[in-house]
Amino acid sequence: MKISIQSENDIHYAQVECTDFAKTLGFEELDAMKISILVSELAQNIIKYATKGFIVYTKETRHHKSGILIEAIDKGPSIPNIEKALADNFSTGGTLGLGLPGIKRMSDILEIDSTPETGTHIKVIYWIK
Repeated sequence: MKISIQSENDIHYAQVECTDFAKTLGFEELDAMKISILVSELAQNIIKYATKGFIVYTKETRHHKSGILIEAIDKGPSIPNIEKALADNFSTGGTLGLGLPGIKRMSDILEIDSTPETGTHIKVIYWIK
């Protein structure tokens, strides 16, 4: 499923849709809530740094594990230094700098591809426990 992110309402819609999907995959309530937080953080970053983009989510299966793949895709200015962006308290947007580091801690797999003039593509995988 692909959800356009352009406003706060889109963030809430993406959270609900992704959480409902996660439950159909077999995630328990606590893990579904964590997935909702992941979606919220990713979507808020889209609005803050790129103004618009997409949240995409699908079932993921690898190495006898099942879970959810959540992707945040935008055509914004990119992340100049991914390593710094993943460090606690580092922010280029005047925030606390806990969004991407929190996503990294909560997810099982985090991949970031960010290129100037192209944008940012973040992939988060959360496995069913």
